[in-house]
Amino acid sequence: MFRFFHRYRVVLSCAFFLLVSLGLAAVNRRAAYPIDPVGVVLLEVMHPLQVGVTAVSNYVGIAWDRYVALQSVREENEQLRKRVKELEQRDKYAKELVRANERLGKLLEFEQRLHGLGQTTIAASIVGRSPSAWVKTVVLDRGSTQGVSKGMAVLSPEGVVGQVVATTPSTARVLLVADINSAIDGLLSTSRTHGIVSGSRDGECTLKYVARLDEVIVGDTVLTTGQDGIFPRDQVIGIVERVGAQDGGMFQDVEVKLSVDLAKVEEVLVVAPGTVQAAE
Repeated sequence: MFRFFHRYRVVLSCAFFLLVSLGLAAVNRRAAYPIDPVGVVLLEVMHPLQVGVTAVSNYVGIAWDRYVALQSVREENEQLRKRVKELEQRDKYAKELVRANERLGKLLEFEQRLHGLGQTTIAASIVGRSPSAWVKTVVLDRGSTQGVSKGMAVLSPEGVVGQVVATTPSTARVLLVADINSAIDGLLSTSRTHGIVSGSRDGECTLKYVARLDEVIVGDTVLTTGQDGIFPRDQVIGIVERVGAQDGGMFQDVEVKLSVDLAKVEEVLVVAPGTVQAAE
């Protein structure tokens, strides 16, 4: 029997598959839907693979969408950062304009007040400062071409700044009131006591040659006398910060705090020499 099947295995196999095919054909003709066992088997086998491919495809799609969205957010954030930086710069510029307008407004008012007293003035900006700690000078953007000359007083709305000591056609060098070589004739507003305001190496100012018996009050204002032919009368130099008696000396030790912050002043008025009446 076995030898029979082995001998005619090809013929029998063909006959078997032929019968199966004929049976499926007959069944498919009578059935409402065609029967495909091979397709069913393949579908069952491919189902996990299809599920996996679909899951991977969905994951990749979601990841790509997130990447695109992240790139969009990054670009938007970068644009927002640039916009914020631009607005901050504009805000700083606007604030600087406001401060500049305030300074120039005060300078214009001060200039008009001096003009009302018959004083000639030249507006100037500070464009340079001495790098040395021992020499306290600044450079103005106005020179002899604009009428600035050596000996002219330099003022700001807050008070005395210094005196022009050298000029070029387009610039002028100013010796600041805090320099050790500066000497300005001053007086106390309350007692009208006279003295010489001079600077020092450390930037402090003192009112020299005030007699020990003269009345000096802390907080009193130190003004220009107008008698030196350089500074207009009654311009503020500073206030008395400390008073002490010099050991065995004839004079008092009077420290003066300047009314002008020399490190921050930017715009000034250069005033021609001459004595004028007191500014209100």
